[in-house]
Amino acid sequence: MFLSLRTLLRLIGFQRARTLGSWLGDLQFWSGGRQRQRLQREIAQVLGRPPHDPSVRTLLLQAYRVNNGALMEIMAMFDQRQDDSTLAARCELGGLEHLRAALSQGRGAIVLATHMGNASLAMIRLSQSGLPVSLLYRKARMMSDGFFQNGLEQYGIQAILANSGIRAYGQMLAALKQGRVLFLMMDQGLRKAEDGVMQRFLGKDVPMPAGPAQLARVSRSPVLPMVAVAASPVWQFEFQPQLALGQGTLEADVDFLTRLTEDQVRQHPELWSWHHRRWSKFPMAPERSSST
Repeated sequence: MFLSLRTLLRLIGFQRARTLGSWLGDLQFWSGGRQRQRLQREIAQVLGRPPHDPSVRTLLLQAYRVNNGALMEIMAMFDQRQDDSTLAARCELGGLEHLRAALSQGRGAIVLATHMGNASLAMIRLSQSGLPVSLLYRKARMMSDGFFQNGLEQYGIQAILANSGIRAYGQMLAALKQGRVLFLMMDQGLRKAEDGVMQRFLGKDVPMPAGPAQLARVSRSPVLPMVAVAASPVWQFEFQPQLALGQGTLEADVDFLTRLTEDQVRQHPELWSWHHRRWSKFPMAPERSSST
């Protein structure tokens, strides 16, 4: 499948990659009846809407289109380097003053992104502007070996493989000491419960990674979110002000970041990848009884 999609993307070009992804999103949405119905029920519960609210179906369809479109763009970008002007025209960044203020402290900056649209394009835009950028990534099952690393490095972005364990942690610390912008994601949970801190995340009990909070505590680097606010007519991302972390326990910091991520998804639910396996595979948790 990966090789077939890569060949097709080479034929149609980067400019049409997002349209292809949107079509694939439609196909996946309408062909996956059982998953679609389950996700609609779960999203309605998370957002506090009636089980058969038609607006939930609309936003889920949009989420399929947005994130499948982003995936096709990422594949096209990483497979063959695109010129800077083409990429710049597809993405707008706001709140850069917050990122510059964080970097002025001299300890780099940890940027928390989410699986909402083409966040990779935002990283490339920063790299194009001359900022040193690093990204922690995991191997994707459908991608060939080296695809992400080679794709990122051709845009001057340092690729850090999360699967390498303690080596990845050392690389992240080194990147921050060098004053780099380090992109991390924590919005999809971990595969194994023992590898994370259990949190109630969007209605499900999910093992959330403690790495971003732990890294911030050790490096004393500023942490700030990058939020997707629009997908059309171009991708729009906003850097938000620096967060206050490290004043309590590590568990408290993980909880704080989890709640923050939840709020971002709730604000723009049509942009988040609800169908990603890392969240969708978990069952809905029983509702907590309110204390009196």
